[in-house]
Amino acid sequence: MQNATTGLEVSDAVDELLSWEALTVAASLDATPEQVRDYLSRSAARNGTGRQPSAEDARLLSQLELTVAVGDPGRDEALRDLDEDDPLDGAMTVNFGGRDVTGIKNIGDRTYVRLGTEALVEEVLGGDEAAVSRAHRFEEDTDLLPGSLENAARALGGDWVEVDPYEFDAYAQALHESGHVDAATADRLGGALLDGGELLTPEAQWELVEELNSALRSGATLHPAGQAGGAELVTVTMSAGDARRALGPLFTVLAAETERFGLPPLVDEPADENAPVEAQLAIRNGVLDEVTVDLGQFGGPEAGSLPLSLSLAGGSALSLNAPESGEGEGAEDRPLTPDDLAVALLYLQVRDEERAADEDRADVPGPMQP
Repeated sequence: MQNATTGLEVSDAVDELLSWEALTVAASLDATPEQVRDYLSRSAARNGTGRQPSAEDARLLSQLELTVAVGDPGRDEALRDLDEDDPLDGAMTVNFGGRDVTGIKNIGDRTYVRLGTEALVEEVLGGDEAAVSRAHRFEEDTDLLPGSLENAARALGGDWVEVDPYEFDAYAQALHESGHVDAATADRLGGALLDGGELLTPEAQWELVEELNSALRSGATLHPAGQAGGAELVTVTMSAGDARRALGPLFTVLAAETERFGLPPLVDEPADENAPVEAQLAIRNGVLDEVTVDLGQFGGPEAGSLPLSLSLAGGSALSLNAPESGEGEGAEDRPLTPDDLAVALLYLQVRDEERAADEDRADVPGPMQP
């Protein structure tokens, strides 16, 4: 009887979560850099990859934050009342404990992206003070671009801008050839956005909602696990295969994003699909609030421990509105073109060369230089 009551509480908590017109899922690792490195070292040894994680790999992954929001385009229908063929709007951001490195939105049939150049250089690529200063000046110099290149200026300045999702390879090529961004970094940026865009297709969004929903409602054993921090705790036990499918959409994008930024994979395929996997649910004020699952369970007893925390909230923590376009002559209602991006990058290169050749330029380090 207790388990049946617990099952009803979980079902009601899921219903309350889906009674909103939007849903936000934030994924992060509940582990120190040292714990992450130990887990990754075990994974490398077990899989025979030979690639041992660096301290920097572990630091970045311990700070990784992936946030996804999906919602009804009309903002007036609860998710639980929608059908699987109904459209959804979506947004996703990736950061490593600070400013967003990448962001992507699918609003209707349009795609928008945001690149954090300075955050990428400082927090992900580990740039020194001079490199960070150059990235900062680069973003500031976008204000000097002519109005005909406003879409490109917005993109390079870290604002949201509409893009053509089929042109990501061409954008990466422009960054490499005209912006002198090394090919690997340019590919990472384009690829990270493309991977994120694939998660935000209506089919993937519904899979994200439905797989998690169905896994918690059926095929799992539920046990009350006490209280903590004002939340009712419930332990869910299911097979590793079912758990892998339930979290599949998030695991897929986590794997893609970490690969794009040159980081080791976090999740193994289950060593035994029938092995039991436990997750802990937190129900706060009658609403499902958090899911925590130890990723080490998928790799078997020698995998170590790496808790993945999924914070769930009704509503959208990310704006699901299309960003406002600029007001310049180049801000017409069209996506950024690779050609405009290339021309803008060439303008900025000339500006940088003029600054370097200016004999009156103050010879002081860092961001104080004009």
